[in-house]
Amino acid sequence: MGKDASKKYDKKSSYVIGDSEDLEYFGAKNVIDAELQLINKKYEKEPKQTKDLAGLSLSGGGIRSASFSLGIMQALAYKNWLSKIDYLSTVSGGGYIGASLTWLLSNKWQVLDKDFDTSPENFPYVTYPMCGKVNNKQGEDCTKDSMSVKIRGRLLQYLRQNAKYLTPGGGINIFSLIAVLLRGITLGLVTYFALFVLLFLFLNMTKVYCQIMLTGLNCFLLIASLILLSYLVSLPFYSLGTYFYRRTKEKAYMLRRRYEKLAGILLPLAFALAVLGSIPFVSGWLDKSLNSDTFKNIYPSFISNDKNGTGFFGVISVIIGIISSIAAFFKTNKTKSSKIPVGFFVAIGTAALLFGILILAYQTSLKIPVWLPVNVTVILAAAVVIFAILVNLNHVSVHRYYRDRLMETFMPDVASIMTNDYKRSHKTEEANGKRLHEIYSKKGNPEYFGPYHIINTNVVLPSSRRAIFRGRGGDNFIMSPLYCGGNATGWLKTEKYMGGEMTLASAMAISGAAVNPDAGCGGEGVTRQPFLSILMGMLNLRLGYWVPNPNPHESEGAIRPSVPNYFWPGLWEIIFRYRLNEKAYFLQLTDGGHFENLALYEMIRRRLKLIIVCDGTADPQYTFSELANAMQKVRTDFGALIIINNEDLKDLTPSQKIDQVKVAKKGFLKAKIVYADNSKGRLIYINTTFCEELSADLYGYKREHPSFPEEPTIDQFFDEKQFEAYRELGYQIALKMMKDKDVMDDLIVKEVMDL
Repeated sequence: MGKDASKKYDKKSSYVIGDSEDLEYFGAKNVIDAELQLINKKYEKEPKQTKDLAGLSLSGGGIRSASFSLGIMQALAYKNWLSKIDYLSTVSGGGYIGASLTWLLSNKWQVLDKDFDTSPENFPYVTYPMCGKVNNKQGEDCTKDSMSVKIRGRLLQYLRQNAKYLTPGGGINIFSLIAVLLRGITLGLVTYFALFVLLFLFLNMTKVYCQIMLTGLNCFLLIASLILLSYLVSLPFYSLGTYFYRRTKEKAYMLRRRYEKLAGILLPLAFALAVLGSIPFVSGWLDKSLNSDTFKNIYPSFISNDKNGTGFFGVISVIIGIISSIAAFFKTNKTKSSKIPVGFFVAIGTAALLFGILILAYQTSLKIPVWLPVNVTVILAAAVVIFAILVNLNHVSVHRYYRDRLMETFMPDVASIMTNDYKRSHKTEEANGKRLHEIYSKKGNPEYFGPYHIINTNVVLPSSRRAIFRGRGGDNFIMSPLYCGGNATGWLKTEKYMGGEMTLASAMAISGAAVNPDAGCGGEGVTRQPFLSILMGMLNLRLGYWVPNPNPHESEGAIRPSVPNYFWPGLWEIIFRYRLNEKAYFLQLTDGGHFENLALYEMIRRRLKLIIVCDGTADPQYTFSELANAMQKVRTDFGALIIINNEDLKDLTPSQKIDQVKVAKKGFLKAKIVYADNSKGRLIYINTTFCEELSADLYGYKREHPSFPEEPTIDQFFDEKQFEAYRELGYQIALKMMKDKDVMDDLIVKEVMDL
């Protein structure tokens, strides 16, 4: 980027450039200063720095994490801790309930006696009816017949009854979800198939593509010549260069590098040409083989036919590809290792699908001149190209369905909740238009001083120019009321990013986009494999979202498409994969858990004094891998040490049996944080583990459901009983934490929570 442009954007404070030399906040100083200015509105008399503040991190884990985190927030509100929280950092499932809280706090509701807040008496989600009083001096009697208490009770009941958010009923069911999945798959297959047909048709018409003659050996000769030519042209130059530069080590070294870069381009190019060039030969061989006397005696006559044989083979290849890719996805969600490697399914699925599509496309391209006149062919070709340009990839994937169902469940209209007798409210127009930068504006609740919400996502960067992002496959990308962006891209003011159109509902859904090409949990997993990513890209199997680059310099001085389409970034993602980096105009955002799943990263960056982490991820083997991933990343990037020994984790691991139920000693731990400047902080880590001294109903649920509370995250269809079990588990563990002597006697905890 030009220096003049950099100064212009810095001066306006609209765009903050990432700076690895900023040892305090790793490039985000201006972003954090703006956040502090906003947070300090509630500390007008004694403004604070981040080293004096507290944060709450809600992890990923889908609906299980959302319900578990809700119980923890209820307990924190009950003990008046939640009102002392300055930052709310969420990822994926934790973002469901986090966005719900932000939505309810940042609006003024006409039906309320008093606006929602984080105090014990006005927290949005309470259990109603329930005996007893809230734990504060001016507490409100929970049995009191007030509109405010009834609404808060109904909100909780609404969540319980609608935890199956993907299939809510009211005309939207499992078949609706399947139809949306098939829509994306069908449109992707048909569009790219049509584009391949046009490619082959063009090559056939211009005679660039070799024709089938006799055995088709001329095709192989052509491709072999291309491959040999690419190397034969480079080898003499390399050999002569090494001779002339044999005494100049520096030039010889640079020559080797140039040759290796050239070879890295020529080899995949030659492979791609070989695949394309072999299609006519393979197609002709299949036609000949399927119509031989041997095949006619084995297969039905409709297969052994000049007109249908190759086409049938192509269709079967496509079906095998789709089935194998779906099988690969489901195998990644199993906790036990399989005897058959996932890579086996990936290889079969990708090869079969791509090969089948190419065979069908080539056969179709040969028949189009026979079927259709030239003018009709041109019109259809133009229609395909226009369709591929105009269709918004974000709107034809399953993302929009996922986003809308989450919004309807976790961001409901409060007034309609009171009038619909707990039934699902479809009146979500206000939530649908709630833009992220408006949370603290006059359009919402101008008196809102709830925790500053940071929604964590992952920006997909497998082709990054920087090794750290390339190795991780991405970087943390925040969406918040003030700024959107990350280290790799820089940060742009939210009111200017995407024209200010990013909504709270979309940010919540993007943060939970768990299934996506080129992305996996913690930056690892089978979906990061290039071939499977190509397959998923063609089938549009993604929950992620295409967004413009927040770096304004990457979108200047060129004609850009207004929406992400099948050409750009569609083909760029599938074919030109080197463009999946921080310099691309369109970026893919996915589940924040693909980078770090505890939502702890940005809290450590801000060097908060107290951080409470709610870990609702599925961990049946108690490996604590998400905690380990977060500890490693904050140590590497920020020089911050989280002091947790392996012995500390044993108390959180079930090791003894009580009433035939395996239990842990406790469900939380306290740890020291040592930041790079040697300042100190505290981490309270709360985990979904079944521990001692829980209530009888939780023991009963555990006996009935032995895998609780480590049921797989793929289960996103909770009934009332399951939702309530996770919520109550979080509530009881958090209460135990706030009664623990070691926690309550800690000087930092006492200071921050004003105990």
